[in-house]
Order: sequence, then structure tokens, then C-alpha cells
Amino acid sequence: MKLDRTLVKEIREAVGDGSRTAKFRLLSRVSDACVDLSRADIRATFQDVLRKHGRVPVVICVAATLDARKERLDYWQIGWAQEVLSLLPGWTPGNRERGHIDDGIHPTAICDYASSLIRCTTEE
Repeated sequence: MKLDRTLVKEIREAVGDGSRTAKFRLLSRVSDACVDLSRADIRATFQDVLRKHGRVPVVICVAATLDARKERLDYWQIGWAQEVLSLLPGWTPGNRERGHIDDGIHPTAICDYASSLIRCTTEE
């Protein structure tokens, strides 16, 4: 599994110099995106949330959610999630949990609404 070079560049820019300020700025963006993603109607509004918050916070939320649900998803796209999360140096499990999507629907629903994002951010 290899991430798209553009996405890797965007994530590295969002992480910045790794300073505390840059980390909290990104955590704030991730938390804001997570609030909009944690809705029961996310299947219908996923693209709108992606446009509103941008790829990086949404990708981090999807990756954190896949990582948290990996036992229930039969390892669907876990490699992608681990690659994304590996680009976030110094992020604790608590930081990752801030991006966990709590949509209130079946845990495997993320396979439906996030699959196009994962496909377009993966290189073959």
C-alpha cells in the first residue's frame, strides 16, 4: 500500500515543523472535521465535509477510525490507515482518538462512504 505523493506532501505540510503549535493547529482541524463526520447521515454528506475541511483532516479521521475498528473490518484498508497515521510523528493514542468518527451507524459503513477517498489517495 502506497499513499499518493500529493497526499503525503499535504500531510507533511499540515504537520509542519512538529512544533507544539503546529500539532495543536492540526488537532483543532481534525477535531472540527470529526464533529461534522460524526453524523448518522454521513453517507450523504461525506463529500460536503471533505470540501469544507479539506483532505488532510478528513483523511486523518478516516485513518483513525479504520485503525480503531480494524478487528471489525476484516483488515479492510488497514494498511492505508497505518501509512497515514505513520506520517503523524508524536501523535499519541489520545490524539488519534480525537479523530475517531462516531457516526452511530454500523462500523462497516465507513467502507462504503470512504472507499472513493481511499482509492484516490492510493498509488498502484
